[in-house]
Amino acid sequence: MNTTSIPPSAIEQPSWGGVLLLGAIAATMAALFAVANWSVAFFGALVILAFSVAENERFIIFIIFLLPIGWFAKINLPLGGDAARLDIPATVRLLVVAGFFAGRLWRGGLQLRELLKPNLTRASLTLLAAAVMSLVFSPSGIMYGSLKANVRLVSYIGFYFLILSWANSRERVRKIVIAILASTILVALFGIFQEIVGDYTSLWNFMNPPEDWFLPMEGRVPSFLNYSTTLAGYLNLILPFALACCILEKSGFLKKLSASALGLGILALACTQTRAAMLGFGCVIVLAILYFCQSWKPRLLLLSGLAAFGVAVAVLGSVLNPDHLTLNANGGEDVVTRLMLWTTAVRLFFTSPVFGIGYGNYVELYGDYISVSWIPKGILGVHNTYLQFLSETGVVGFAAFAFLIFRGARQALHQMYFSISGLDRAIAFGTLGAILTMLVQGFVDFLFGVSAQFGTLFWLWLALLVVSARTYSRFASADGTGSVRTGAEI
Repeated sequence: MNTTSIPPSAIEQPSWGGVLLLGAIAATMAALFAVANWSVAFFGALVILAFSVAENERFIIFIIFLLPIGWFAKINLPLGGDAARLDIPATVRLLVVAGFFAGRLWRGGLQLRELLKPNLTRASLTLLAAAVMSLVFSPSGIMYGSLKANVRLVSYIGFYFLILSWANSRERVRKIVIAILASTILVALFGIFQEIVGDYTSLWNFMNPPEDWFLPMEGRVPSFLNYSTTLAGYLNLILPFALACCILEKSGFLKKLSASALGLGILALACTQTRAAMLGFGCVIVLAILYFCQSWKPRLLLLSGLAAFGVAVAVLGSVLNPDHLTLNANGGEDVVTRLMLWTTAVRLFFTSPVFGIGYGNYVELYGDYISVSWIPKGILGVHNTYLQFLSETGVVGFAAFAFLIFRGARQALHQMYFSISGLDRAIAFGTLGAILTMLVQGFVDFLFGVSAQFGTLFWLWLALLVVSARTYSRFASADGTGSVRTGAEI
């Protein structure tokens, strides 16, 4: 039998620096396991960083699949005081982003100019800068609420940059949307199971340790998220894309997966009993009718049927759950609470109208203005996206948020009408639908500050919109010369 020998000089030998580094890490880990109770977390962080630096595809897809999972752990603050809740998935995503870009920087493949080129990137960074400036000029300074809110905002935009850099092929974009749809099916099934058993379940209670203000489920399911309204908002970021995929994909696995996510997602959305979210999804259906139907007769027929269905749902809901699905819910306390929170946001806005009171500081300050028994202090937000940005970041931050929404909606509209493939059009429609549902539910909720899953997914769609335009879509030049340009240049 013939064998081919390989000379020792041809085998890549490890450097002494690498050996010493691995030895130091091993020794450190051994010591930590012996003396520290947080050594497991430290080891897990090292593993996450290693996979992220290597840009392991299966690992990144798995992180995207786990995006809707919420898991909090109570930790003691380093400077004393009450225990805080550590958002473990958000922390993991921050580590993934840090490891990913550390690896890119180490290999010399960061391409910062390409990352900063899209208009949505600039709009996102403008919003982040406005949030930071709101803290710099805040009369109250940096507080725990503002620190948490800004770290979450950094994690959203950081994940946006990760997707923008990593999703550089059609195959990867397809794997990302498949992971999102598959995780949505899992989320919907768990929410439906909660509705059937009529309880959060022990798994949810383990992943969301109860607080002093903990409330019973009362028929409104949260699935893996922290509350029913956040689940509703999260589902509404995915259902528009699933709806578009069902219409645009002719056949195949993606169409079947989208149909399953759409059907189960709508059922789970109904189980949340969130009126604003259901209204938002109704607006998406109206948008789909106007966009996909080619003549006015079927449009009018479908719109009439949708209006009748909406009335029936409103009547049925008020009969099945009058304690929630009516304006007199909880003796009118819900309406009064929101009015008081909104009024307080306006008052705080006038104390610092240019840069606001500090992004995330409202939760720390509203208790000084409201003193009623049923409104606890240090827990609630404004329950209005527009007033939240206006009060916390002032006119500057509100304008930055409006600029981001305008840029996202404008690019999505362009790609809906000029993209070549069905998947590109579905991403564009899904992103526009996600923006629309966020704006509708935003009149009564602010989900960016209370749900890391919602914020991360929102910016993930913006990243996919840019990637789709940059890689696959082509647009006719506005000057009529016949040249083409990508959606990232819009």
